Amino acid sequence: MWARAVSLALATVALAGASDVLYEISDEQYYEMPTLFHLDEYERCLATRGVYCTGSFELSPQGPHQLFQLMQRYAANWVDNFNHTRLHRGLCVSQRCRQLAPQQHPGQGEHNAALAEWFESCVNESTMLSYNLSSRLYQLEYCRRGEVNPDGLSTNERAFAGFVAILLALCAVSTVLDLTLSDHAKKGAAWALSFSIPGCWRSLLAPPPCSSETDLRAFDGLRVLCMMCVIIEHVCWITTHTFLADTRRYEQTRRALDAMLMANSTLVVQIFFMMSSFLLAHKLLQQRRRGEQVPVVRTFFDTMINRIIRVSPSYFVVVWFAASWWSRAGSGPMWTPLIEAEVNICRSKWWTHLLYLNNIVYANDKCLIQTWYLAADMQLYGLSLLLTLALWRCRRGAIYVLTALLAGSIALLFGLAYTWRLVPTFVMHRPESVRTTYSTEPSFNVLYQSPLGNVPGALAGLLLAHLHHQLLDSRIVLSKYKWFRWSAVSSVCVSAWWVAASPLLLGRGAPGRGGAAALAALERPIFAFFVGVALLGAMHGVPCSFLSWRGWGCGARLSFGALLLHLPLNKSLVAARLAPTQLDRQSAVVLSGVYGYTAIARSPLPRSFSSREHHGYLLVAAAIRRVQILEWFGVASVSYLAALPLALCVELPAQRLHRALSALRRRSHAQSDAAPHDTRQKTDL
Repeated sequence: MWARAVSLALATVALAGASDVLYEISDEQYYEMPTLFHLDEYERCLATRGVYCTGSFELSPQGPHQLFQLMQRYAANWVDNFNHTRLHRGLCVSQRCRQLAPQQHPGQGEHNAALAEWFESCVNESTMLSYNLSSRLYQLEYCRRGEVNPDGLSTNERAFAGFVAILLALCAVSTVLDLTLSDHAKKGAAWALSFSIPGCWRSLLAPPPCSSETDLRAFDGLRVLCMMCVIIEHVCWITTHTFLADTRRYEQTRRALDAMLMANSTLVVQIFFMMSSFLLAHKLLQQRRRGEQVPVVRTFFDTMINRIIRVSPSYFVVVWFAASWWSRAGSGPMWTPLIEAEVNICRSKWWTHLLYLNNIVYANDKCLIQTWYLAADMQLYGLSLLLTLALWRCRRGAIYVLTALLAGSIALLFGLAYTWRLVPTFVMHRPESVRTTYSTEPSFNVLYQSPLGNVPGALAGLLLAHLHHQLLDSRIVLSKYKWFRWSAVSSVCVSAWWVAASPLLLGRGAPGRGGAAALAALERPIFAFFVGVALLGAMHGVPCSFLSWRGWGCGARLSFGALLLHLPLNKSLVAARLAPTQLDRQSAVVLSGVYGYTAIARSPLPRSFSSREHHGYLLVAAAIRRVQILEWFGVASVSYLAALPLALCVELPAQRLHRALSALRRRSHAQSDAAPHDTRQKTDL
């Protein structure tokens, strides 16, 4: 009852002063407005030496305009709708507006300005004739005439090609040595076998370590499942980032429960932060239970070096590829604004990735946007390590300290969100914000990708590890209690419900300041709490056969590579498309092609369609929805397949080489320490 009252109160605050906002309009009113996105034939235009331009336009009326007022009122619901006073066009202006072509042939700089003016005049003429609205070009992506010949290879591209050649040569030589050397000879040459493909394959398929006290098998399955959630959310996110074919259906399904679940599913990233900090603290606390001595400074630097070596090789190789060869991987009307623009950013801020500061330095410039997690995770990993070492001697007190820090972080996030008018995750993922890649959204930089916004997840993992070891020390078996078994199982469903339904607490339209700040501060800790209960149950004997399947181990090891590669692969696929894309969040995951067929049958069609054209339209639309389903599975499958050579040739060899060199160094130190003792013995004799 109280939850419903809170929801109504928040909705009332959100709707206050929103009398000029239109939340619902008829299909007839909607399709009277100008189409938001349009693309002309790209390849045909350039092949005929035509001029093709892509850009965005802002509409304005010459006087009182009823349709424009409708567009403004409907776009005022900016949480769910696009800005319908702005149009996005990709036109072959030489074909559409030949009569407006510039007469003179100026220099290169003036030539580009003339093409942009031609583009603006063409769109303005169209909107004036059809809607009596003038158009102003406010963002030009590009204008090009004819097919563009690719430039020669740059030094950066040649260097990357040389690096790949050397890497393949190392793998070949190491593989030959692994297959030809005897077992005795291999013992002293482990470093030379680090790049062996068979050896890395065995490491990839090796069973994870087991413990009689703590069952961590569910972690592998959970890692793969969360990675699949991230991929499907990014499939829809990237499609929203480009030109959409039917914005009406997208805006209508924005408030559907499954659509909110998908848009808000980026909260699962908190599970990665939880598992990272938990496993770190769990390893150190195991050493404490065994009575081992842990030197603080040496442990900190050794652990951080191991972490950097674990993450950096594959990460840096993918960033290098993005800054060099990615722009040559395809073409299309959206290739320049989606791919080449990001490549230019990668070439300018690559060094921030090397320092794991890309989520803080030049935060508005996004190069491989998913890598914000790697930077934030590295920063929080160091913080978690310091906290664990600082609380090393505090057994019971550590839980209270971590709880106080968690509460303090929530209060700090609420204060920042209220002061700076930050918004929760679902509101942050609004259509126009996604289109601009959050360049004007402070909530993304402060709450989403910064270490401060993700501190609750890391602290929840540390708290879970200390609570788990406190239970082990007290010999408390939670699986004996029926109430805990039910709580652990039900928390899985409750966490999914929270992701899907928490945006409903704010109501429709612009959220109230206090309600938005409260949800922005609490959505991650509440989700982490329910996930923590479920993980505690899995570690203490509550049955979880699906996630505990041994087959998840290989997929879990490849999930890191899939995280790095799925967005470049999917973005290349979308940017190379020659027409706007249909996106239906419902059909993207759970609906079949038959349901997509019937859903389209209810959508409005032009009255001029014949029965045969109507049937053909339905078939095409149903096929598009099947493509959405296949796209998710296709992107996920290709990402994991591409992660395999990355793991076998880069990630695992780097780890094996580090272990071999570390063992060689320890062996040499042991021999040097023993040498004086042996000399004294010989002298005494």
